[in-house]
Amino acid sequence: MILQPQESSIVKLCLKDTRENISEIFFQPTISSHDIEIHPALHTVKNSFPTVIRNLGNTTIHFNKGQVFGEATPSFLLKINENTNDNIVIENICGSPNNNTPMCNLITPSEDILKKRKDELSQTDFKLEHLTSDQKQLLLETLLDSSVAFSKSLKIIGCTDRVIPTFNFRSHNPIKTLPFEIPHAIQGTIKEELNELIEAGLIHRNISQCSSPMVLVKKKQNPTNPHKAASYRMTLDLRLLNTILENSTYPLPKIPTLINEISNYPFYTTIDFCKAYWKILLPEEMQDVLTFTTPFGTFANRRLVFGLKTAASIFQASVDLLINELKLSGTTGIYAYQDDIVFGAHSFQEMHNKIRSVLDILIKYNLTLSLEKCVFFKSTIDYLGFNVSHNKIQPITSNILKITIFQPPRTVKQVRRFLGLCGFYRYLIPGFAELKECLTQLTRKNFPFQWTPTHQEAFKKLQDVFFTKPFVRLPDWDKPFVLNTDASGQAVSGILLQDNEGKFHPISYYSKTLSNSERNYPAIKLELFAIYKSVHAFKTYLYNTNFKILTDSKPLLHYKKIASPTDIVSRWLLYLSEFQFTCEHIPGKENTLADFLSRFPDNRTEISNTPQDEQELILPVVETHCNTINASDTSLEISTSTWLKEQADDTQTKEIIQLLKNPSLKDSNNIRGFYIDPTTRILMFKSHRKSQAELIVAPKSLQHKALDICHISHTGLDKTYEIVSNRYYWKGVYIDTKNFVLSCEQCIKNKSFTPKHAPPQSNRIPTRPGDYISVDIKGPLSNSGYVLTVLDHFSKHIVLYSLKNITAETVSNNILNYISIHGRPSQILSDRGLQFT
Repeated sequence: MILQPQESSIVKLCLKDTRENISEIFFQPTISSHDIEIHPALHTVKNSFPTVIRNLGNTTIHFNKGQVFGEATPSFLLKINENTNDNIVIENICGSPNNNTPMCNLITPSEDILKKRKDELSQTDFKLEHLTSDQKQLLLETLLDSSVAFSKSLKIIGCTDRVIPTFNFRSHNPIKTLPFEIPHAIQGTIKEELNELIEAGLIHRNISQCSSPMVLVKKKQNPTNPHKAASYRMTLDLRLLNTILENSTYPLPKIPTLINEISNYPFYTTIDFCKAYWKILLPEEMQDVLTFTTPFGTFANRRLVFGLKTAASIFQASVDLLINELKLSGTTGIYAYQDDIVFGAHSFQEMHNKIRSVLDILIKYNLTLSLEKCVFFKSTIDYLGFNVSHNKIQPITSNILKITIFQPPRTVKQVRRFLGLCGFYRYLIPGFAELKECLTQLTRKNFPFQWTPTHQEAFKKLQDVFFTKPFVRLPDWDKPFVLNTDASGQAVSGILLQDNEGKFHPISYYSKTLSNSERNYPAIKLELFAIYKSVHAFKTYLYNTNFKILTDSKPLLHYKKIASPTDIVSRWLLYLSEFQFTCEHIPGKENTLADFLSRFPDNRTEISNTPQDEQELILPVVETHCNTINASDTSLEISTSTWLKEQADDTQTKEIIQLLKNPSLKDSNNIRGFYIDPTTRILMFKSHRKSQAELIVAPKSLQHKALDICHISHTGLDKTYEIVSNRYYWKGVYIDTKNFVLSCEQCIKNKSFTPKHAPPQSNRIPTRPGDYISVDIKGPLSNSGYVLTVLDHFSKHIVLYSLKNITAETVSNNILNYISIHGRPSQILSDRGLQFT
C-alpha cells in the first residue's frame, strides 16, 4: 500500500484466525512515526472494520506486507494481509483470545503447569552423592514429593502476590530515552528471546509515553566449550528512570552479620530461586512505565526487572515475609540475602524437617527453585563470597586466586578494582587500613599516578595476606571478649579476640585510615581514639557484656580521670561510658596481638583447599601487667647474637675485646671496668659511679636502637638518660641521648606549648573631652593613599586626615593640627608604629 504526501486513505481491516465471533474491539494504533496519523477507535466488526490512515509528511510512504499498525483488545496485532493491499489482518499472538492473563501469570498455578514441573525433574537431577544411602533415600523422597517447587523453563517459573510493590516518583513527567543501535548480526538473537518472553507471558507489546532502551550484555563464556557462539542477556538501561524514583527504605541484611549467624551450625543447605525477580508481579501502571524499545517494537514488563534501583529491596521484603512466616511456625535458622537462601542444622533429621517446611511454603506461594543451584546438607558451603564452615569464616578460593594473581596495577581504575576485591574481606585482614593507605593515595583526585617500590611493597603485602587464607572464628557468647587496640601515625586498628584453652582466636578485625587532622593528635589521644573506634565497630559484640581492653599505652589505664577533656574527647568518653570494660596495660614486648597487625609472612605458599595448608591465627595468651617495664627485660629487645655480632664488627669494642683476651694487658687503664660476661660472652662495663651497675657496651651501630628502646614511653631527657645510663655504656651517651630526645617527633607533638602572653593592660578612663585620644593609620587604599584616624575616648568623636605618605613628619604635622583645634590631650595611645615613635 502506498500513500502520497498529505494523502488519506480508508483501509479495511479484517480479523484473522478468530476462534469465535467478536462483535466489538478497541483499536489502538502502534505506529510511532509522526508522519502517520491513525486514530484509536471502538469498532463494531464482522471479521473486518474500516479505519483512516493519513500521510502528514512530504514524502511518499510505502507499507510493506506484515507491517504492524496497532493492537485490538484483547491483545491482537494488526498486520497487512498478504493477499490484498487494502485489508489489514489482526493476528492472535499470545494465548486464548478470551483470556488476557497468560497461564504463567496466574497466582494459583493450573494443573497443567504443576504437571509440567513434575515431568521436568528426574532422580538424577538431585546431587546427593555425599549422603549415606539412608539419608539419600529419605531426602530424595521428600524432594520428589515437592517437585512442583522446582522449575527449569520460563513458562512454569511461577509468580506470587505476597508482596505488591509500590513505586513513588519525584516527577510524573514521562521518561523517554532514545534507543541504542543494535548490531544486525545479533538481532536474530533478540527476536528469539523476545518471542520466548512473550510466549512465557513475562512481557507484552505496549505503546506508552515512557520508554527505556534495551541493552545487551555478553554472557560469560563457558570454559568447557570455548568455540560455542557468544550468547547475550537482554537488560534495560533504567538510569534516567531511577533519577526520579524514590529510594526504598527497606534495608538489606549486613553480609558480615549474616555470615556470623549461619556459621553457628555444622550443616548447611543453600537454595536459589529460578529467575528470582520475575516472580514478583508488577501493577499495571508500573508496567506502562517500564516499557522498553527494541528493533521489533516496544514491550512492557509484567514482572520485576533488574536495573530498577528499588528492585533489591522489594525482593528482599518478599523473601523476609516468607522467612518470618516460617519463624512463627517454629522453623528457625533460615537466612536470606536476595535470592540466596541458606539454613543450618545440627543434625540430618533437623535439616530434613527444615527442607520440608521451606518447600511447603514455596509451593503455597507458587515460588520455584533452580535445582542446579541448590546444595543439600553440606558441612562447608560458599555463600556470598565466603567459605563458611562450623565456627569458621574465610574468603572463597576463587576470590583468593583473583587477588593473588592480580598483576601490579597500571591505572587508577585497576588500583580501585584491586582495593575493592581486598576491601570486601577487610574484617578478616589485620591492619587493613594501614596496609592499603599508600595504594589509596593513588586513587585520590589530582594525585599523580606513579607506581613506586613503596606501592609495590604494599601491593605484595596485601597479596601475601590472602596467600595465608586468613579467617576468623565465630564468637562464643558464653565467654568474655578481649579487645586489643593499637594506633600509629597512619591508622588505628582493633582486633576482637576470645580465649580458647590458653590461645587467643580472632573474631573480627577493624582498621581505619587517619585523616590529615587526626594524624596531628597526640599519642595518648590517638590511643584513646583507637579504643573509641574499635568499641564502636564491635558494639554488636560488646554491648551489655563485660570485656577487657588491652593497650600498650599505660596512661589510658586512668582514662576516666582525664582533666578538662576537649569536646571531642568528652564525646568519646560519654560513648565509652555505655560499655562495661576494664583497661589493662600490656608491655610493648609482650604485645604480640598489636604486633601481629603489622607483621605478615614474606614467603608465598601454594593455595590449597586441604585443611593442613590453612594457617590459623592462634596467639598466646599473655599476662598483663600494670607496672613499669623491667630494665633487664627491655634490653632483651636486642638479641644476644646481635650484640655479639655488632660488638665484634665495631672497631672500638673489637679492640677492647682483644685487649681483654690478652692476660698481660688485663690491668691496663684503657680497659679498666670492662669485662666479658661469662654466660652471654657480651662485652660489659661495671660503672663505679652507678652503684656498681653492670652495663652493656653498645657499639655505634646499636646506639640508636638502644636509645629507641629506652625512650619507648617518650619520657623527658632526665628520665630517658637515667634509663639509658643504667643499661648501656658508650662515650658521649648524654649528648646522644639529649639530641635523640629533642629530635623525637612524637615528643614534639605531645609537648604542650604554653605561649607567653603580655600582662593585661589597664586603660585610663578619660575625665573630659580631649583628655585621652588614640591614633592609628589605615591604608594603603585603592588610590595609594592613607588615612590618619584620631579618636577621642571620652566623646567617641573621630577625626580623619588624608595622607599621601606616612612619614613621621607628615603624621606629626597632622597630629599637631588636631591639637591646635581640639586642645592638648593628657595621653595619646598608639600601636607603637615607626611613625609614632
